[in-house]
Amino acid sequence: MKYFAFLLFFISSITIYGQDGSIRGKVTDNTNEPIPYISVTIKENNKGTTTTNNGTYEISNIENGSYTVRFSAIGFSTITKKVDIKNNTSIELNVVLEESMEQLNEVVITSNRTRETLDEVTSSVSVLTSKQVENLAQTSNSVADVLTEVPGMSLSSNQTSSTGQTLRGRRMLVLIDGIPQSTPLRAGGRDVNTIDPSTLERVEVIKGATAIYGNGADGGIVNYITKKPHATKKMESTTYIGAEGALVDIDNTVGAKVTQTFNGQINKLGYVASGSFRQTGVYKDANGEVISPFYGLGETSQYSLFGKLNYQITEKQRVELMYNYFSSNQDTDYIPQVGVYGETPTIGVLGEDLGEDQGNRYNHNAQLTYDYDEIFGKTDFRLNLYMQDFKTVYGYTDSFYDPNLGYDGGQSSILSSKKGARFNLNTSYTFGEVTGNILYGVDVLNDRTSQELVDGREWVPEMDMTNFAPYAQLKTIYKNFVLKAGVRFENINIDIPDYTTLTRYNVGETTPNSGGVDITGGELDYNATTFNAGLRYNKWSVFKPFISFSQSFSIADLGRTLRSATENTVSEINSEAVIANNYEIGFNTHLGRATSISGAYFISTSDLGSTYSETESGAFEILRQPEKVYGFELSLDTEIARNVNFGTSVSYTEGKIDSQDSGDYDTYMGGDRIPPVKIVSYVSYKWNNRFDARLAYIYSGDRDRFEPSYSYGQGPVDSFGVLNLTTNYDLTENTKLGLGIKNLLNEDYYNLISQWNARDSNYIKANGTQFNVSLTINL
Repeated sequence: MKYFAFLLFFISSITIYGQDGSIRGKVTDNTNEPIPYISVTIKENNKGTTTTNNGTYEISNIENGSYTVRFSAIGFSTITKKVDIKNNTSIELNVVLEESMEQLNEVVITSNRTRETLDEVTSSVSVLTSKQVENLAQTSNSVADVLTEVPGMSLSSNQTSSTGQTLRGRRMLVLIDGIPQSTPLRAGGRDVNTIDPSTLERVEVIKGATAIYGNGADGGIVNYITKKPHATKKMESTTYIGAEGALVDIDNTVGAKVTQTFNGQINKLGYVASGSFRQTGVYKDANGEVISPFYGLGETSQYSLFGKLNYQITEKQRVELMYNYFSSNQDTDYIPQVGVYGETPTIGVLGEDLGEDQGNRYNHNAQLTYDYDEIFGKTDFRLNLYMQDFKTVYGYTDSFYDPNLGYDGGQSSILSSKKGARFNLNTSYTFGEVTGNILYGVDVLNDRTSQELVDGREWVPEMDMTNFAPYAQLKTIYKNFVLKAGVRFENINIDIPDYTTLTRYNVGETTPNSGGVDITGGELDYNATTFNAGLRYNKWSVFKPFISFSQSFSIADLGRTLRSATENTVSEINSEAVIANNYEIGFNTHLGRATSISGAYFISTSDLGSTYSETESGAFEILRQPEKVYGFELSLDTEIARNVNFGTSVSYTEGKIDSQDSGDYDTYMGGDRIPPVKIVSYVSYKWNNRFDARLAYIYSGDRDRFEPSYSYGQGPVDSFGVLNLTTNYDLTENTKLGLGIKNLLNEDYYNLISQWNARDSNYIKANGTQFNVSLTINL
């Protein structure tokens, strides 16, 4: 209540003035063709919009005065124009943009909590723009697939579970507009596929250990940024209608998707609202066999609702409210027919699933953001109040057999509820030739997470975590040098009630094989200080090097530790937190207008590990020995001919454990953490701003580090390559036809998780050739 009272105090102290002037015009290229999706912003008041399909734009409600208008987008040089608004008149401002790769410096990064360009970031960053997200979604079965081409990111699992989709060999913290989606207290691997791609404005991936958003970012951060209001009229409409299915054997595979979006600007109020429904058909492999439905994405109904309102209170004050709902439930007519690992795949056959629908039952996210520029002096203030409410249900398994209670099996579910607040102050400074800013504030988070069976049996008690974390980040720019350094103080308290571990039986037996231990609850306290520092040099466009050190803080899946506890009290359980140290050196290069190269080498170490190991009983324990993960990433984007672009990237990651705690990293990590080498190459073509096509090839290499017989994570991984095609054609100014074909050559292969998992039931093939045809109408 104090947060809302504070917000209302500032809102009530404002006098609202009318703004009647406007700036409008058209953006074209050197051939006088209109350019859509150009960002148009006014520097002095942060008002902005994007150009329509015919290159036009309009920014309304501007007070009289002098302004600087900025035009920028991926692939074009950024330019600024000065204008004067007098007597509330309308100014027509038409501009011509030149194509360029150097504008990549201008991408704004918000995952670091403040507006920055890439030239101000001292670590590796990948940004997927709205156009890239839209393109990649044409050949994706989930939002997890959209991340596939990001260097350093493991390939997706083609399942509801994101287990194995790591970032630089460590788990990542997934956010939606900065709201945590991950459940590090009980990491269930369902945090990546928690939003519909049609809701996204862009995706920001910050690589390497980072603590800026708190617990769980050992490998980095993935921040899903939702759409913002950018209409030039009171109401604009976008309707998307799509159909998808398999091309090898289309029977029962056809699905559909419908999305409706409204966007508008009414005086000082901007809004965007959308709803989406997607129904997938049966998924089939390259031979037309039905893929096992266990943890599958086939025969799934997905619902998405999204809304965002922002209001410009004054020139310096803004308020924004966001809400997003996502649900994905599988209702299948098939059951798994278990194969033999390494020999025959597990497939789907007609039958009755004994359990309830599996998938993410619901994911509610809401956030209120209040900005006050120059609240005092050169200090900007931002307040975020947010919540998340999440439930996911796993598949039915007889491993939850209990003869005493009459259960033949069961399903587990994870429930997580988060509430948080972020108080953020950003003070800029100038001392002669030295400029920069100090970012400081405090994060407050309450996270209640538990794991229970659908039938009501408790598996992991509700863990009640309170996190209070002050932080500060300094950025200094002197000539061509950018220096950054920061510190964060983690203060975490976790309250755990008394509980009894779940009694487990082998099917048909009456004597328990584990569980039934009464555990006395208590409190666990974690206090840690994490640091980061980085230096970047920007003198030469042909070579901009950086070097950085950063740390993260995470609790190594406390829930998994609690559910298999054998000690009698929580205080005796080994649940120490992991501090990961990330060392990185990298560079960015721009050669002329059309070539961009980037690369990085990294080493990530931690004194405590968080690798899962399967015991003889089939249970999992967490290895706490020291870990080292290392690797490199290289990427190239260039224009090889007019309107023809080529790009490629290579990602290599390896990881080892010091099994004897002797300083000798002698044991390789499993495939659930470390992916094989990944190469992504693409060629794209654009014609007359009406037609574009993109051909992408994704290669995944071999990785065989363990001796037979294989346990979880140790299975050998064979190489495979997948070719994807996307095309778009503007039928009219407002109507676009899209076509995506995934696995164009119908490659017959197993996903990574199927190979390294080393289990019969999970030895599942990937999808064969799939199509996605769509019609988009803008009004």
